[in-house]
Amino acid sequence: MSDQPKQNIVFIHGSGQSALSFNYLDVFLPEHNILFLEYDTQEPPDVIVDRFVNKIRDVYGLMNFSIIAHSYGCLLGMKCSEKFQNIDNFVALSAPWGGSRTARWLNMVFRQSKLFEATKPGSDLIISLSSINNKFKITNVITEGTTKSGNALAGLGSRPNDGLLTVETQESVPANFNNVEHCRLKVSHNEILLTYDTVDILNKVIFYEN
Repeated sequence: MSDQPKQNIVFIHGSGQSALSFNYLDVFLPEHNILFLEYDTQEPPDVIVDRFVNKIRDVYGLMNFSIIAHSYGCLLGMKCSEKFQNIDNFVALSAPWGGSRTARWLNMVFRQSKLFEATKPGSDLIISLSSINNKFKITNVITEGTTKSGNALAGLGSRPNDGLLTVETQESVPANFNNVEHCRLKVSHNEILLTYDTVDILNKVIFYEN
């Protein structure tokens, strides 16, 4: 049995999902102290972030921890990160750093949607990330999709996408982010949560390097 202390890990799911979306990764990762953060997409982002920050502080205090986030959860997680000095790693899975062009159009129709407002290009949430000066490592995992997972709406006709987000928006990491490493997987937006390739990345970044 290893004498190395367990890693503290915060999981933040994507929109329309729940903590259950991380079941596969949780099972195949080494034993760890886990915190699942839940939210409703109709909550304002600042309300979600404030609750997340308080919950993390309550559970981990001053102990170091890593964040694994998916899709919209990446934006929320990075916004949370500016409140902490004890983050080791941030792993972003299929992050809409540059916003979703589909969300921009949907926001024109569904004007009350907090999700579409927060994830459209140039949203207040996305702009606010430009003030973050992180000291922890960011592993940005880009889902390129497959020939069968592409979506004409997501790619606005011809842009490579994972069925929901374009590769371009996942590559558009804010210029102020530090210590960023990009990884690419040929899986769809949600398949990234169900492949052992993702487990390998998480093992290397969070467990084997510590």
